[in-house]
Amino acid sequence: MFRQNACFFALVLSIILLFSSTVFPLFNQSTYGQVPATPISREQYDKIKNCATDLSKKPTPTEYLTYFNCGHVSKDESGKTVRQFTLIVQEHQKIPISYEGHIFDGWTFNGTIPGPTIRVTEGDLVRIRVINSAENSHPHSLHTHSIHYAKNDGVSMGGYPGGAIAPGRSFTYEFIAQPYGVYPYHCHMDPIADHINRGLYGMMIIDPKEPRPQMTEMAMLMNGYDLNYEQEGHVSLPPASEFPISQQNDTGSNMTHVSLPSIKEKETAGGEQKAGSAGDRKQRDNEIYTVNGKAFEYMMNPIVLHTGKPYRIYLVNMLEFDLVNSFHMHGTMYDYYTAGTDETSDYTTDIVTLSQGDRGIMEFKYLFPGTYMFHAHQTEFTDLGWMGLFDVRGDPVNTSRTDVT
Repeated sequence: MFRQNACFFALVLSIILLFSSTVFPLFNQSTYGQVPATPISREQYDKIKNCATDLSKKPTPTEYLTYFNCGHVSKDESGKTVRQFTLIVQEHQKIPISYEGHIFDGWTFNGTIPGPTIRVTEGDLVRIRVINSAENSHPHSLHTHSIHYAKNDGVSMGGYPGGAIAPGRSFTYEFIAQPYGVYPYHCHMDPIADHINRGLYGMMIIDPKEPRPQMTEMAMLMNGYDLNYEQEGHVSLPPASEFPISQQNDTGSNMTHVSLPSIKEKETAGGEQKAGSAGDRKQRDNEIYTVNGKAFEYMMNPIVLHTGKPYRIYLVNMLEFDLVNSFHMHGTMYDYYTAGTDETSDYTTDIVTLSQGDRGIMEFKYLFPGTYMFHAHQTEFTDLGWMGLFDVRGDPVNTSRTDVT
C-alpha cells in the first residue's frame, strides 16, 4: 500500500513540475532571478570588441583610441582559442610627439608609441612573438602584467631565454590569458627606465568570458618623454665611502648611524666632486606629457561623444620619472574599476590618481552637450601636453535635478 501511494505522489509531482515549467517559465530562472547567459561565439565577441582587421596598421594617436589588435586567431587540437601576435622592436625611430616640431628618438613595438593594444579573452592561449631587429644595438624583452610561468615573464634574472633577446633574434612568449582585467606590457631590460622612457610599452586587455555591458570603448595610455638622453644609463647604489658612519649613538648602543655630508663639507674636504657621485646625480624628469603618445592630440582633435550614450575607457599609466599621474574629467562623473578585475565598480569620481603601472576602467556618460576638458590634475603635466577635449553633442538628457543652463 505504501509503495502504491509513493508512486502515485511521484507521478502527481512530476506532472506539476512539467506543467509549471511550461506555463510559468519564471520558475525556471536561476538563483537571484538571473537568466542563464546565452553562449556567444568567438566571432560575435570579437565583433563586439571592435577588433581591428588590419593588424599591420600603425595607428595615429587618434586612431589608437579604438585600435584593438586581437591577433591572428585559430584553434588548437583541443579546441581552445589561440591568439598569435608579433611585436617587432626597432630602435631610433623618429616619432613626432607634438604639434610644435618635437621629434623623439624612440624605441618602438611595431613602429608606434605606445605599442599596439593587445586584446584577448580570459582562457585564450596567447602567443606573442617578439623580434629584436638585427639593426638594434640592445637586447630587449617583453614583460606582461598578469599570471604566467616564470619562463614567460620576460626578465633576465632567472636565466630564461625570453629574458634578453639579442639583436637579430626572436622569442615567443606563451601563456593562458588570466585573470580578466586591463594590464600594461613593457620591455624589462636594464636600465628599465630607459627602455620604458624610449617607448617600449603598451596595453593588454583581457576580457571576461562573458561580455561586459556593451558601450563605445576607448584605450588611453598616459606617458611622458625625457628628452635628455645624456642622462641615460644604469642606476646603482652610491659608494659606501660617501657616507661617513659612527658605530655608536648617544645611548651607547652599537647601531650604525649614516650621515650625509653637506655640499660645503665636500668642497672643503676634496674640491670637485667625482662624476657619478651621489651629489652629482641629477634627478631625471619629463619635458613632454601625453595621453596616447602626442602632446595636446585631443585638443587639436577633440573626441566626439553624444549625450546619454555610455562610454568605457581602458586607462593605463606608464609615466616614468614622476611618482604619480592622474585623470580628471570635467562635467560628469565616472564609475572606476581598479585594474578592471571586477565587474562591480569601486567608486564614482571625477579624478583618479595612479602610480606607474597602475590601471583601471572608467565608465561614464554626459547629460549635457558642450566642450569639456579632460586632463592630468598636475598643472605642469597639463601645460606640457597632457590635456584633451570631449566634444559632446546632442540634446540634454532628462534629469530630475535642478540644473542651471
